[in-house]
Amino acid sequence: MDRAEEEQALAFAVNRNGAQNLAETAEKAGAVLVHISTDYVFDGTKEGPYTEEDAPNPINVYGASKLAGEEAVRKACRRHLIVRTSWVFSAHGRNFVKTMLRLGKAREEIAVVADQVGKPTGASELARVIWAMLPRAEGRWGTYHVAQPPAVSWHGFAEAIFAEARRQGIALAVRHVRAIVTKDYPTPARRPANSVLDCTKLARVFGIQLTVWRQSLVKVLGYLAGTSN
Repeated sequence: MDRAEEEQALAFAVNRNGAQNLAETAEKAGAVLVHISTDYVFDGTKEGPYTEEDAPNPINVYGASKLAGEEAVRKACRRHLIVRTSWVFSAHGRNFVKTMLRLGKAREEIAVVADQVGKPTGASELARVIWAMLPRAEGRWGTYHVAQPPAVSWHGFAEAIFAEARRQGIALAVRHVRAIVTKDYPTPARRPANSVLDCTKLARVFGIQLTVWRQSLVKVLGYLAGTSN
């Protein structure tokens, strides 16, 4: 996300133009388009979770480019599902869980931001929910929030990661997770203080209930623990 601040044209080429190309192609083919978007389309100033009806107001280039992609999809493809999610993690690729494990094995103390709140979401749970939505999507096109409960800060999430990692036998050096505020950890891209997504619409329209993120964390760390042995 920070790279988007430095390469704005590329961010919009991928997140807006790429989404538009896919949407136009899907419309011509009569296909359904599932477009993955982000909690960072919101500015984080709301008290309480964001619903699909809340007005987006991104505060960084990444969020602005993703919002532009949403708008392009809505205009170009009638049969679409725009799925906003947040803080996605898995056993693969680069994500917060794997970063914390790497740092936790190397350092005795780690400082983590405690004044940004959101909902961590396992990639496998996100995929499960989208797969469940698709057979019932006709006539229910639109934008939906898919993020696992409950809300937590990055600091709280880090502590949960280390506690579960130890429970699963992953050796760690970290002894203390120090809570800091956003201003103590400056980044090129501004982050919203509150990016908690309300998923009531998903349950109301599709009848789908999300599992809690701790269940996904257990599975991800179990896989990583197994591959490290």
